[in-house]
Amino acid sequence: MERNEITEDWLYKEVQCNSCYTVSGVLIDPYRWDIYTSKEWVALVQDVWPEATLAYREQIIGIRSGHHICDSCWSSVGEDFIEDDDE
Repeated sequence: MERNEITEDWLYKEVQCNSCYTVSGVLIDPYRWDIYTSKEWVALVQDVWPEATLAYREQIIGIRSGHHICDSCWSSVGEDFIEDDDE
C-alpha cells in the first residue's frame, strides 16, 4: 500500500477475508474513522465515505465488524445463486 502526501498520516489497517483468508491493507482517514466508530452517534459507512467504492466500504465495514468477504469470494458465492435457464 503506497502512501502519498494526502495519505501520509492516515491509519493503516488490515482486513482478512473470512472465506479465503487473503489479507488486504487499507488506508483510512483518521478523522473519518473517528466519526464512523464514534459511540456518540450512528454513522453509516456510505454517509462517511460517499465517494468511496463499494469494495472500499466493505473493507471498512469488515475492519469494524471483524467479518469481511473479499470481492473474489463474493463473485464465486454469487455464481452459486444464479439460476440456469436451461434447467
